[in-house]
Amino acid sequence: MKKKFIIIFFVLIALGFWAWADGWWVSKEDKKMISAASAGVGVTAVEKNVGYLAQYNFENLKTRINKASEIKTIGQVLTVMEARKELVKRGDLEGKTFDFESRAISFESNGKKISGMMNLPVEYENKKSSAIIMIRGFADSEGYFIGSGSWKVADELTRNGFVTVSLDFLGFGLSDGESKDILEARFEKPMGVLDLIESVKKLDFVDPNKIGIWAHSNGGQIAISVLEVTGGNYPTVLWAPMTNPFPNSVLDTMDENSESGKIVKTRIDEFEKEYDSKLYSIDNFYNWVGAPILIHQGTADVWCKVEWQSELQNRLKELGKEVILDVREENDHNLKQDWDKVVKQDVRFFKEKFDIIK
Repeated sequence: MKKKFIIIFFVLIALGFWAWADGWWVSKEDKKMISAASAGVGVTAVEKNVGYLAQYNFENLKTRINKASEIKTIGQVLTVMEARKELVKRGDLEGKTFDFESRAISFESNGKKISGMMNLPVEYENKKSSAIIMIRGFADSEGYFIGSGSWKVADELTRNGFVTVSLDFLGFGLSDGESKDILEARFEKPMGVLDLIESVKKLDFVDPNKIGIWAHSNGGQIAISVLEVTGGNYPTVLWAPMTNPFPNSVLDTMDENSESGKIVKTRIDEFEKEYDSKLYSIDNFYNWVGAPILIHQGTADVWCKVEWQSELQNRLKELGKEVILDVREENDHNLKQDWDKVVKQDVRFFKEKFDIIK
């Protein structure tokens, strides 16, 4: 009997040693941290990026399954119709035709409705057209209407045979509300574009292999994010894009002394304690870009700088990417002084990339 107890005693000691060596008492997260530390990764890399905003970092967006939904027609875009009529009265659109259809539409992304505007060229039903996703820049909610920020360029592209789809983003137009978290409201925008692209590909009158992107200002950063996480060949035109990397893209454009500025600064400080901001910044993923890019930038722009675009061009060229920088002297943030010339250049760019003209 004594011999049996001795054997059991040594077996228990052996099991205890095995359990200690294997670390069964250590949580999975602690094991990850120990493993990372021994590999030289460091504990910080594992502690961060495990919260609800982690779904929006570029590495996770790259593995996300983007989902198509039905693009539903809501009706005519009445406010845009009135704006067009007003411009015609003033003579700003002299000689321009409006024989294309312009519809208010909606689609779904992450279970939420996002509204927008779709322009359909003449006889669109009888052919497979190229389509351009239109991504606007910053907009105030007051006075906002469907198609705001992109409808004038969208009209010109549609006159030249392109289907155009402008999205409003959550919280604007007839869309569902955006996140109450000011950073999530920012991060969720690329997801909306990703799902819109997949939805547009399903349209009977669109060639799914000929989809491009047009973006302005803050929309430019969203567009580059989409190009990076998809790696897709979506020929892209950027007007005065916000290419100052995150979080500087937010911090450098706000008044730190204002109440709203203090709120944003505090939220970003909180965010950086929990997440690695590098995983949310376009400048760390330029090597993922797989599309040709045309950038327009005015020298009189008070929001975005020529130096930013030159830096972006240099970085992309070093990586073997196709990028053209068109600097416009004395042009503002909306390229108002050379608007017609810039749009004509955009039309030619898209037609060349889609083999519509040689």
